[in-house]
Amino acid sequence: MLERYAREFSELTAAVNRVASRLSWVRESAHASRFARQIEVAITKVSLPFDQLVLHDRLTAYLQDVNERSSQLQAGIQRHHEAHLLVSAALPKRGWYLSGQEPCTLSLSLANSVRTEDWDQVDQEVLKHLPEFKMEALREWLAQHGVPDYCVNRLCLLVARHQEGCYEDATYIGVPLIDEIALHLYSGKSFTTKRGNKRRGDQSRPELALKTSGGPDLEDHCTAFVQVFGSLQEDPDQKRLTDENYWNRHAIVHGMMRRAMGMKDSAKCLMAISFLFFARKEKENGIATGAMNDPTA
Repeated sequence: MLERYAREFSELTAAVNRVASRLSWVRESAHASRFARQIEVAITKVSLPFDQLVLHDRLTAYLQDVNERSSQLQAGIQRHHEAHLLVSAALPKRGWYLSGQEPCTLSLSLANSVRTEDWDQVDQEVLKHLPEFKMEALREWLAQHGVPDYCVNRLCLLVARHQEGCYEDATYIGVPLIDEIALHLYSGKSFTTKRGNKRRGDQSRPELALKTSGGPDLEDHCTAFVQVFGSLQEDPDQKRLTDENYWNRHAIVHGMMRRAMGMKDSAKCLMAISFLFFARKEKENGIATGAMNDPTA
């Protein structure tokens, strides 16, 4: 009988290890390794039938719990994945670009609002996560990457004007500044659309998405984002030029918008620029976090 229980314990242990192998953080943890050793020791020490039943019962319950948690984790990953795809497709159409530093839970809440087409709620959720630029650290980092002082000064001016509520000024400074910063950080590549060859059916995409030899690479998730969703340059929709929720780079740059620029307009510039800072593979810490505050902090 002991051999039969030992065999069952061994099978249960193997099943636990198979589940754990799908979760790298479990497999690599000292606690999981210690637990596996404890199971092996317990199997060799158990001799009384009652103890064997207890161990079998507890190990079975543990395996069921691990399987349930694994299923919950996989379902959670799938929900986040679907939410990310939905949000990534919807936000750029309204001029919003997440930097990648926002909490993962933001995608879930944004996705709920996108599904119900509650665009005001989408805007409010994103506005809660505007970058707070630590200008001294950022100025030093930009200088190390060849961004000239006049460009950094324009960034300071953009942040200051947004902070002061001068959104019209901030927007008209910020829109061309997105490309200006990209050109310096990404070896001459802008963040506006690279028009494709219509005869060959090429899809237009931002120059930032095009890899060049010797040029800086983007983080993998940022590369996927700009290749599929991240186009800032679209043909203006003539019917929406008075819509306060319509944000079109071409229309703004060429004086086609027939309304005043507001807080959301300049905030979209800040978010796109923040994306450029964090998209580089040589990611630096301490440049921008949290909500917009004193630009000189």
